[in-house]
Amino acid sequence: MNTILNAIFGLSSESGEAAHADIIEMLKADHRSVSDLFARYESLPASATREKRKILREIFAALEIHTKLEEELVYPEIEGAHEYVLEAREEHHVIDLIIKEIKKVRAMNEKADAKVKVLKEMIEHHVKEEEWEMLPRLPKDELEEIGAKVKVRKEELLGKEFPEKHMERAGVQPVEEMYGASESGERTAAKADVQQPVTKKSKSKRSRKNNSAA
Repeated sequence: MNTILNAIFGLSSESGEAAHADIIEMLKADHRSVSDLFARYESLPASATREKRKILREIFAALEIHTKLEEELVYPEIEGAHEYVLEAREEHHVIDLIIKEIKKVRAMNEKADAKVKVLKEMIEHHVKEEEWEMLPRLPKDELEEIGAKVKVRKEELLGKEFPEKHMERAGVQPVEEMYGASESGERTAAKADVQQPVTKKSKSKRSRKNNSAA
């Protein structure tokens, strides 16, 4: 999956230096990549259910990361478009709800295709407003700086190791600092704190061993 996402987001396979790029062009490239995935989905016959599910997984993964990047690092930099930013965040929420509905569908049939079409149209509307009304309001002299931060954050969200010094230079907080300990980490720690109970079987074995030694 990481290889697929690297291709979608235009990331190099090498971890390390964050290449500077115009954030507007980066986001537009993401939009085009997702649009191409929808086109591939629509071109498939009804019988190609496995391939359809594969493409949907790629779309969902790409949208999840793209949304995080925009809300964490891009939207806060947009100037004089408070209403558009609020609307965009709400649209992200609606898109998430549609994706959850699609994930519940067990059979890839006409109903599933209809839900995917609604998702596509919702994203097309969202992208149009974003590219025409929001992105042009980003500070012109900071486009490469924002782009560098976004590239570093993408690497982190993709689960790649990224040298801490590069993250510091790009001004990006590690996930642990932004959101606290991971849920899986908390569960692991909790398990470690709980002493495993001694079963009757193991207790009886020790008793027999002690008796024989006596």
